[in-house]
Amino acid sequence: MAKDLKFASLLDIYGAVLTDKQREMLELYYNEDLSLSEIAANEGISRQGVRDSIKRGEETLTELDGKIGTTAVIEKYEALLEKVVKKCDEIISDCRSYTTTKSVIEKLEGIKSEISGETA
Repeated sequence: MAKDLKFASLLDIYGAVLTDKQREMLELYYNEDLSLSEIAANEGISRQGVRDSIKRGEETLTELDGKIGTTAVIEKYEALLEKVVKKCDEIISDCRSYTTTKSVIEKLEGIKSEISGETA
């Protein structure tokens, strides 16, 4: 079972809706980076029991995120923030090399239109 680290983020966002046992298993597996065997030994249950609990928790998190879409919103705003930072770097570079008001204004207008277009 390969670890999909998106579940660590989903656990942070939606972990409270899981059963205590599912949340604990997912935290140990993703956040503490324990193996299924290590968790099984610590919890006194079978490795398969740990795997089943983690799989059910992952399914719950995936289903909930599909309905609510928090990670899609986060990804959208991270991409937008990345664009804004890139444009800011361009403006800073322009100001250092050949400050022209027109160049700065054009870049700022581009940022404004991207933000307005993304949030509309």
